[in-house]
Amino acid sequence: MRKRFILIIYILLLPAYIVLFGQDVTVLTLDESIDIALKDSYTIKSIKQLVYSAERNLWAAKAGYRTYAQSKISAPIYDEGFRLIEVVNGNPVPKQYGSFQVKGNLDIIQPMPWIPFGGGSLTFRAEGYQLNSWTPSQMNPGTNIESNQFYTSLSAIINKPLFTINQLKLGLRQAELNYERQSKVFKRSELNLVFQVTQSFYQLYRRIEEEKINIEKVQRQESIYNTTKKKFEAGLIAEVDAMQAEVELIQNKNDLKASEARRKQQEAAFKQLIGLPLTENVTVITDLELKPVFVDEEQAVQLALKNRSEIVEKMIDIEEQKIQIKQIDARVAIKGNLTGYYRMSGFSNPDLPYGTATGDLFNSSWEVLRKTPNRGLTFELEIPVWDWGKNKAQVQAAQAGLTRDQLTLNNLYITIKREVNDVVRSVYETYDRVQLLEKSKAVGEKSFKINLERFQNGDITSTELARASDQLNTAKLSYLSAYTEYKLSLADLERKTLYDFEKKKSLVEKGNK
Repeated sequence: MRKRFILIIYILLLPAYIVLFGQDVTVLTLDESIDIALKDSYTIKSIKQLVYSAERNLWAAKAGYRTYAQSKISAPIYDEGFRLIEVVNGNPVPKQYGSFQVKGNLDIIQPMPWIPFGGGSLTFRAEGYQLNSWTPSQMNPGTNIESNQFYTSLSAIINKPLFTINQLKLGLRQAELNYERQSKVFKRSELNLVFQVTQSFYQLYRRIEEEKINIEKVQRQESIYNTTKKKFEAGLIAEVDAMQAEVELIQNKNDLKASEARRKQQEAAFKQLIGLPLTENVTVITDLELKPVFVDEEQAVQLALKNRSEIVEKMIDIEEQKIQIKQIDARVAIKGNLTGYYRMSGFSNPDLPYGTATGDLFNSSWEVLRKTPNRGLTFELEIPVWDWGKNKAQVQAAQAGLTRDQLTLNNLYITIKREVNDVVRSVYETYDRVQLLEKSKAVGEKSFKINLERFQNGDITSTELARASDQLNTAKLSYLSAYTEYKLSLADLERKTLYDFEKKKSLVEKGNK
């Protein structure tokens, strides 16, 4: 029924809008405006990028738990030059030397953050390089000593930090908290955007209605002026009355131009907010039906305390502050590191002739590798001795920040309760005011009709009729303002409780209406 009613309004009022605003006018309801804003507005696009960034950082932190590989290749490492060689019974002579090396290694690393007391990592490493070199012989400077060698190595290395916090696990938790915060910020930004669009929508609607009211004022005053002019020409009224009617007409036309400028200004702001091009002609339409909404104040408070993202965000701040305290305190804690390795390595046979093929050199090295295991174990311990209380002061500063966050959280509970109580009262107060002003508007319309008949009969002057016209305009604008305040109070209640009391549904899972 409501959709049919709005459709009928469209059909009836669309010609007037086309005349008022020109051709190709986009007519929007509040729900349509919100839908556009939630897809195309700058605000929503910007906050989506923050959420995407947090999501990618979380993915990267989770990827840090997975096996990864990295390699390093140096091809070539070339070195060539001259050195002085001592010669018996003669001066030193310069002789050329040089080397050519190809080197590479591959590491396959498995992080192990699940290991208690600091986590650890396991690395499998394969390494190899070939070295070709030539250098003049000390015994016979006229000849070069040439060599080609191949080195291979396979290693398993385990690294285990001791007496310290697990940095990898901590980094993942920080990424999870940041993603959760940005998700809550996105939800809150959606609701704030819905409220801003609602506010801007009704502001634009008011500007449009003000312009229409001023158009009606001009039309009425033109009629009054024409009637007054005829009466003056017939000698029925004084010239001053005709002049006063003309002044009123000029003033009303100036008011119309001013209201048109305000409407265009608000229309541009509205289009920018929801993400429409400034060149597009837009108008808004709404159902001014006044519907009472029952709001249980205690229920509203409980819904706000349950749903408000600011509470979760502040809890995240507190947890992050605790993590920061751990990180600061760990700087001066006793740290240990245990590293163990098992390595098999080999060199190619040095007796192989210079110029032996790389494959033969590798096979020679591999034969030795399988026979020469190497193993080792290293334990390191780092013990802070004295820092003049620097770290202690930093920990105390961080703890003060934690206490401040906890106080802020407690105060936030009180603030939310107070805000909800205020907005619930505002809903009821504005509803009562709209009802009163609706009756006042009806009285004003009847009063103006009576005064218009009296003016036509010559019982009152044009000045008195203009005063009655102004009273009618004031009544219409007052009603429009009160109705706008009532709808904004309901929108603010939705934003503060994440619950639609008009439709009796939660907004926790959906950010629009």
